[in-house]
Amino acid sequence: MLGRTGPVVAQTVGGRPYKEPRMGLQMTARVTMGSQDTRASRNQGVVAQMYADLSRGDGEAVLSTLSETIEWVVAAGLPYGGTYRGREAVLVNVFARFDTQWDDFAVDPAELVAVEDVVIALGHYQGRGRETGKAMKARFAHAWRFEDGVPVSFETIADTGIMVAAMS
Repeated sequence: MLGRTGPVVAQTVGGRPYKEPRMGLQMTARVTMGSQDTRASRNQGVVAQMYADLSRGDGEAVLSTLSETIEWVVAAGLPYGGTYRGREAVLVNVFARFDTQWDDFAVDPAELVAVEDVVIALGHYQGRGRETGKAMKARFAHAWRFEDGVPVSFETIADTGIMVAAMS
């Protein structure tokens, strides 16, 4: 349903990032003292799992991980750009658009950086505009914010020019 992502590894070893050379996703966590390091690692693992779920097309698993009152911000410039609140709004206004506007849409994270209750994902979107057949590969940064281990806010910063060009 929602495309695919690259392989995901969600672990740290001795407080340091675990990097498997064959894997497409690098996991990094700033080492902090006490519970903050544990919190950052846990949140990083939640985000990694959501990208893994997305790679299998399991949008329901992604949505169920989010806070019921999630605030989801899509970069201005996209036809579906804006701020959406709640899981249903994300499903209807964002996830459903992947299927209607893109073929072979993929979210390919390359790196995750976690500090306390914030996880940043850096990577690329890939796909073909459904109406045009034009291929695109656009950089993104995703900012995930957590409360008590649950994602409460998401924002995507993306090269919307490349994406819009593939759609028109």
